[in-house]
Amino acid sequence: MKLPKFFISFVFLFFSFSVLQFFSFIIFLPETQAGITLRLVAVNPADNEQVVPVKVYLPMEIKPEDVIYKEDLEIGYDTQQGSYYVHGEYTLKPKEVLEKEIELKDIWVIDETQISLLRQESKSIADDFKKTNYAEKAELIYQGIDKKLQEVSQMQLASSASPGYHISNYRNSLSLLNSAKADLLAAKTLLAEVSPKGLAKFTWKIILFIIIFLGVLGMGFFFIWQRQSKIEVEQKPQE
Repeated sequence: MKLPKFFISFVFLFFSFSVLQFFSFIIFLPETQAGITLRLVAVNPADNEQVVPVKVYLPMEIKPEDVIYKEDLEIGYDTQQGSYYVHGEYTLKPKEVLEKEIELKDIWVIDETQISLLRQESKSIADDFKKTNYAEKAELIYQGIDKKLQEVSQMQLASSASPGYHISNYRNSLSLLNSAKADLLAAKTLLAEVSPKGLAKFTWKIILFIIIFLGVLGMGFFFIWQRQSKIEVEQKPQE
């Protein structure tokens, strides 16, 4: 039977060897109501009993408070990789297979409310652009944002196929969501510059700058005139 590509990729992702001739890896099991279950498998292929150190990295988004159940495994943090891992030491007989289960909270979900609010805000911005000469450009920006948000929603719905696919979809969705937010911010900035309110704000900034500039210039002339007058008085012959 041919294994799915995502299954193979996750097995190889967590696959590791040690100098003690054993290997361990994590397999993603089907999701449960509580979260996502990982199964750690360590094997001692040697012909003698030995103490086997086990160390397997968790998905990068996981923090200790997201671990629901880890049996007797300990949690550590790798500063270089920036992610947590589970570890422990076990005495394994020749050819013995060790299995441990780790249950994690399902944190790989983007709230649909957040997507809906972004869609409403981008639509509102597009409507505000109708009062400007940039309505067509704004509509294209809105369509691009809406397309990205639709893709996020679709991936969220399809991500229940398997835990590995679920995490991969979340990361792709998060990238699309951040891109949509960046587009929305750019649209807001442009609207502030071209809308009547934005132009009025810009005009007042110019007026305020001119007033401050003239004030500073006037003060400069005043001090120059005052100093010049003092010099003339000092240089005037005494009668």
